[in-house]
Amino acid sequence: MKNRTGIMVAVSIILIIISSQIPSDESKMLGALQQILLGLGMVGCLLGMRKFIKGGSGKKNE
Repeated sequence: MKNRTGIMVAVSIILIIISSQIPSDESKMLGALQQILLGLGMVGCLLGMRKFIKGGSGKKNE
């Protein structure tokens, strides 16, 4: 699970860097990158919520 998080963070950073290099004058590519970043952020939030919900009950037996 740690590898997946690291990869998602790395991809997000790369996409942010790329989006900062694209001129913003009505660029469709910039809009697409923003949608991808929004999707990654939403997935990250859902994964965090799932980990929070499952975290309390998973470690009691150990």
